[in-house]
Amino acid sequence: MYGETEVLIAGAGPVGLALALALTERGVAVRVLEKREGLSAASRASTFHPPTLDALEELGVLAPLLPGGVRVDRILWQRVDTGAQAALDLGILGAETGFPFRWHREQQDLTPALLAALPTGSVRFGAGVTALTQDAGGVTLRATDGSTHRARYAVGCDGASGAVRDLAGIGAETNDYAHRVLRLLTPLDLREVLPGLDGLGYLFDETGSCSLLRMPENWRLIFRIAPEMSDRDAMAEAHARARIARFLPAAAELEISGRDVYGVKRAMATAYRAGRVLLAGDAAHLTNTRGGMNMNAGIHDAMTLAATLDLVLGGEPDRLLQEWADARLAVVRDALLPRTDSRVASNPAEEVARMAALSPDGQRIWARQASMLDLARIGMPQ
Repeated sequence: MYGETEVLIAGAGPVGLALALALTERGVAVRVLEKREGLSAASRASTFHPPTLDALEELGVLAPLLPGGVRVDRILWQRVDTGAQAALDLGILGAETGFPFRWHREQQDLTPALLAALPTGSVRFGAGVTALTQDAGGVTLRATDGSTHRARYAVGCDGASGAVRDLAGIGAETNDYAHRVLRLLTPLDLREVLPGLDGLGYLFDETGSCSLLRMPENWRLIFRIAPEMSDRDAMAEAHARARIARFLPAAAELEISGRDVYGVKRAMATAYRAGRVLLAGDAAHLTNTRGGMNMNAGIHDAMTLAATLDLVLGGEPDRLLQEWADARLAVVRDALLPRTDSRVASNPAEEVARMAALSPDGQRIWARQASMLDLARIGMPQ
């Protein structure tokens, strides 16, 4: 066990806590600084992909997530105007992962499990980072509670608006997507009104789409809304009912138990490393929400970075950190952002036919990419 803090982590979200636990299990002494007074309870990411489930099992925190979650084995695509369907069984990934399915559970259900697995006192709440200096021997962070902390390395996992990226002098390429998202919640089990639906469905007509996600206590109906429409108009009862009737006419009068509108951003840090400071998770990347990939990518950042930091702290060359940073940046630039953007830009009228036309090998390739099995371990030291 290292005798003093070796790695400082800013941010006690799923990425920061996963990184802290992965390092702790390797015998690395960590401290997490979190600006909030407690864990966030905001409704954010909700999809856990197969390699993320593999990682959480490795960390010993998967078991608390399973009771009450939703297992999704099958994805459905359907044209509501023609009735054409396509479906894909994620079981085709069984040879590559112990979890050939998606798991739907709120992000805020993961962070308490991660925190509980860490040694008491690992996280300092009410201590957002306000200043950062680094030298040849380490990094010093000052926090909002007046405390000062020093370690050999620091990792910014404090989100897209967190302080560490800017304090380290790392830029970011950012922009808002033109559309926003209307999310409706219903307690109605949509499997009762849409034959072939499991826990995830994409409905299309000639010009638009609707996504359906089954969560433990409700279903989410997700619609893109035009830039010129106000949030108020998008959430209005008449508009919500018209959208439901367009894509789910058999459930046009379903109970709406909640509704909100949120914007979608695209961001990528220009580098994942500045000296002894590294970035992971939302601090490094934001993607479109289609496909539920961004939080998963952040946990993959954490797992690969923990393995790399452990080697460097144990005496391996510092260049391994640069190799990690370059590899994870390439994942976002060359695969993750293009992949999530293409899902938004695809032609609704062609999507079902395209999926239906996939060969068995094509289905497996699509499932591997949608499940992030081809990206999760990039950056892992050999």
